[in-house]
Amino acid sequence: MKQTSLTLLILLLGLTLFTTACSPVAQSAVAAAPPQKEIGVSVEVAQVKTGGIALVFGYSGNLQAQADVTLVPRVSGQIEAVLVEAGDQVKAGDPIAILDHDVFAAQLAQAEAVLSLAQLKLDKMNEGARPEEIEAAQAAYQISQGALQDVQHIDDNERTTAAATMANAQAALKIAQYEYDKIAWAGQVGETPQALALERATNAYEQALSAYQLQTNPSEAQLAPLQGQLAKAKLDLALAKQPFRPVDFAMAKAGIQQAEAAVELANLQLDYTTLRAPFDGIVGEIYVHQGNMVDNKSPIALFISQQIEVAINVEESRLGQIAKDQHASLRVAAYPGVEFPGLVTSIAPLADQKTHTFVVKVTPLDKKGLLRSGMYSDVSLLVDEKPQALLVPRSAVITVDGQPVVYRVNGGQVEQVQVSTGLSNDAETEIVSGLQAGDAVVVAGQSNLQDGAKVKVVPGL
Repeated sequence: MKQTSLTLLILLLGLTLFTTACSPVAQSAVAAAPPQKEIGVSVEVAQVKTGGIALVFGYSGNLQAQADVTLVPRVSGQIEAVLVEAGDQVKAGDPIAILDHDVFAAQLAQAEAVLSLAQLKLDKMNEGARPEEIEAAQAAYQISQGALQDVQHIDDNERTTAAATMANAQAALKIAQYEYDKIAWAGQVGETPQALALERATNAYEQALSAYQLQTNPSEAQLAPLQGQLAKAKLDLALAKQPFRPVDFAMAKAGIQQAEAAVELANLQLDYTTLRAPFDGIVGEIYVHQGNMVDNKSPIALFISQQIEVAINVEESRLGQIAKDQHASLRVAAYPGVEFPGLVTSIAPLADQKTHTFVVKVTPLDKKGLLRSGMYSDVSLLVDEKPQALLVPRSAVITVDGQPVVYRVNGGQVEQVQVSTGLSNDAETEIVSGLQAGDAVVVAGQSNLQDGAKVKVVPGL
């Protein structure tokens, strides 16, 4: 019963729909409906403009002094006075501290005395011997020479006297022999006067003969002492005339040079008792006080240069775009909104083996001296800039098939244009070719675009 009612309801509903569709009113409504319009893709556009653009690389690092030195004394001693405080500005050579210098002053005086003595010695050598000394040496030589000649050369008078003495002794010996021979036959004549006279005459003759031989032919024993005396007198005379040889003068001059070096060393050590600033800069710290004992390992003060710099690590891929004297700007938290100009002053010749980056140092031009070592700084390197370039928002340039393209809007549809780009920063890109100033380009909505597609410009998409 229920199934029959449902079937009847369906038939009635279908008949009603058929009647409505075939009526003249329904047919006229269908014929009056207009065709649907094509809806464009919603995009946001911007105009190509002319302006300046700069390629800037951003880095950060800590400002640091270009030079810092820990001053230590070159000599040991007690600190007599400290002349500066931390934070003082000093010039190269300004005294910083003074050590007790009494010992070094005494050493200098001693060295100067030794030098004076060495110079006086050379002056004395240059003057040579006094005339009196030469005369005395000459006289001694002549006496020695004469004594030797007296022994070596016997004159006729001496020879005659010696011969006569020997002849007389010989004659006396003959007489004594004659008298002795008269009694010799008697036997036991040894104690007789004749025997004693013969003995005395014999001895006298032998002495005369020996004296004659010594006087006429002197022995080596006689000559040797006299020859030695003559040699010494000759040497003394030569030394008196020329007491010093060239080597003696060379040694004396070397002694003076040695004494001069000792004076110079003593002067240096005395000067080292005053510790001086190594360069123009600022006293960073003082480590000693008056009365402290110090040596050549004791730190006295820390000096830092007034000129500061920041070291940044530049990637290998960017190194070719960095050059010495390139312009830069620095910003520090201590001075918000203030940009300090700077220059690239050095580029490391070697890369870090781990990071493959190169250390580049930037020196700020801080005429007011506001920057301090240890400040954290943001650094911008101006790599390149063009004051007049065609610019589009960076988002306008996309890549299609590996080529940069933009969509240019013209009469409600877009044209895909291949472009050449130049400099680019976070906001804009330089267009080298492909567009003109005033062209409208799509900056948002490109993902659904194709060349020739209809578009609907929507501000702030």
